[in-house]
Amino acid sequence: MKAIRKETPTPGVTFVKNLPESAHPLPGQIKIAVAAASVCGTDLGIARYTPAAQAFNLKLPVTMGHEGSGTVVEVGEGVTSFKPGDDVALDSHIACFDCYQCSIGNAHICDRMQLLGLHVDGLFAEFCTVSASAAYKLPQGFPLEAAALLEPAGVAMHALQSTGEPMLGKRVVITGAGPVGLFIAELAKLGGAAKVVVVEPNPWRRAFAESRGAVALEPSENASQAILDLSGNRGGFDVAFEASGHPSGFGTAINALRKAGTYVSVGFGNAPVELDMGEYLNRRGITMVGSFGRRLWSTWDLLVALVAEGRLDLDAFITHRVTLEEFDHALELLSGDSCKVLVIPSAV
Repeated sequence: MKAIRKETPTPGVTFVKNLPESAHPLPGQIKIAVAAASVCGTDLGIARYTPAAQAFNLKLPVTMGHEGSGTVVEVGEGVTSFKPGDDVALDSHIACFDCYQCSIGNAHICDRMQLLGLHVDGLFAEFCTVSASAAYKLPQGFPLEAAALLEPAGVAMHALQSTGEPMLGKRVVITGAGPVGLFIAELAKLGGAAKVVVVEPNPWRRAFAESRGAVALEPSENASQAILDLSGNRGGFDVAFEASGHPSGFGTAINALRKAGTYVSVGFGNAPVELDMGEYLNRRGITMVGSFGRRLWSTWDLLVALVAEGRLDLDAFITHRVTLEEFDHALELLSGDSCKVLVIPSAV
């Protein structure tokens, strides 16, 4: 079968035309025909073999791709929740459901977690065999291309969940208008945020954010002050989501917050940042939380309900579709004028 492989700990990826298909699923596994797989900034990092990608401790060689959907074609022994013909989307976090974190409801940060497309073969292929525990059964008729975006949209939903408070009436700022940042903006507005501001250097993405109802600003030394000027009488924004992974995003986001505001770290950077804990945590009372992955499976249930009821249009975020052979072009698109880029393995 055709697939995109990361074979060596060096920059670059390999398009393979004749990778042997996996044999019958092992006990507890399912095999799916991949309908659509979404390309992510993490995939770009893996391709370039950046320090951020290396921090995931990739198990090479591996078929890439961790966001996607498909149809079950075969199930392994002991699998009762799925049958051939079921449409599914996959979570990239493959949990053991046996460790302490899994036992207290934190399967998304499982102590023995494996990551799809990083540690086990992923979705940039015609077929994928994976643990059934990583699959979410879709409602009948749920569009498979939209389902391929549930994983990244779930990152955004989980970021909102991580604040522990509703968005209703909040002023929200997001640094970074990549797909996750744009999803955060969309979901914050759906949740009733009074104002949503996005800070992003790419003019196309700023325009996209504005088309979805957000205020879009260009990064600058004065960006935090510009955001504060939009905060009314609160002395700053209520919640900040850092979704760029860039060190400057941290400073912009945290300095735009009011006292006792909430900072949510979502993006993964290539370098650490400094924090004056006495100033931000003690004097200003900022609450800082991190968000990784999605709640299994409450995050998914919320998103699927929003899509099914017509409240969230994931198709609006799909700007490009490519074949496996065009994967290098897909990576190029990530740095340009695009939102979500889908790989369609069956496309010729």
